[in-house]
Amino acid sequence: MANLTVAEKNHWRDRIQIRIDRRIEALTASDPGLMERVRREARGRAMESLGLAEFQAELDRIAAQRADLDRRDVQIRREMLARVRGVPADELDPYSRVHDHPEIRTALDRRTALHEAEILAGDETGREVLRLRKERENLLDSIWLATSPSQVRTFWQKVGELLGEEPTRLEREALAIGPEPGEEG
Repeated sequence: MANLTVAEKNHWRDRIQIRIDRRIEALTASDPGLMERVRREARGRAMESLGLAEFQAELDRIAAQRADLDRRDVQIRREMLARVRGVPADELDPYSRVHDHPEIRTALDRRTALHEAEILAGDETGREVLRLRKERENLLDSIWLATSPSQVRTFWQKVGELLGEEPTRLEREALAIGPEPGEEG
């Protein structure tokens, strides 16, 4: 196998990543509501597991009350203006105010990601999405393994065994590539 430069390896990683991303898009397109359902359920689970559900419910009630007051305020002001101009009043689209503390937002995002992975793991298409995401995350390692001497590949396997990690499909393929002619094992 030819020795590739870092730029060439990055190029191939980017090209393969595009192919993986297209496959993930095709998978998620085959079940159009999957990712939205997963995100919604994962956020709910994150709220529950962080003990924030009751607080969020209270915030939701307050927001509903605020929205009602804001709608009424806008309605009255529009009616007043409409009366002065002698025209019918139109309804304004409601708007929301969101004030998130960065620590809460970060914790919620992290926990949502964990629950999203759990939910995806319980779905056949979701498991394939998770597998492809892992391949994408490890793509540069796979490319390096495929183009590295056998000593590096052997060491990589030993590290994986030490950590109890299974190689991805592409990593297994890279590790199975034989040494180049003249390379010592």
